[in-house]
Amino acid sequence: MTEMVEPGIYSLVTAILFWAAVTDLKDRRIPNAQPLGIACLFLALAGWQILTGLEPTTALAWPLISGFLVFSFCLVLFALGLMGGGDVKLMAAVALIAGPSLSASFVLLVAITGGFVALGTLVHAITQSTHEQSTFTLRTIKVPYGVAIMAAGWWVCFQKIAVSSA
Repeated sequence: MTEMVEPGIYSLVTAILFWAAVTDLKDRRIPNAQPLGIACLFLALAGWQILTGLEPTTALAWPLISGFLVFSFCLVLFALGLMGGGDVKLMAAVALIAGPSLSASFVLLVAITGGFVALGTLVHAITQSTHEQSTFTLRTIKVPYGVAIMAAGWWVCFQKIAVSSA
């Protein structure tokens, strides 16, 4: 039963990420409850890992540093108008789960996947504007990066499940 705790937590994170992607597609916003839920799951995970013998620095401190670094990087993107506040919070929360070993890969995967999402969003906007005989500007297009964050976050969770099940 105890061997199911970590995979169970990662599975809950994937569910929240799916919820975030759907919300972002629908409303172009990510409610605070979603990154907060992932952060709470991280605390539960870290607590479990410490109880089962993992060093507190490995279970808690290093992932917190990773989350802070990703948050700081994304905050710059937010200040430049390239990323929304919900995206920043969701990225930081997933970086807690990713920890130092997967955070850089997570950010890179979000960037790559986000490029495809942005391209798809642009194509959709162009198609819609020609059907509706209207014009659009690139400034008015909001890219649902929650979809890219979900994809990269799922990759992180699947990597973590594979390691915890080995």
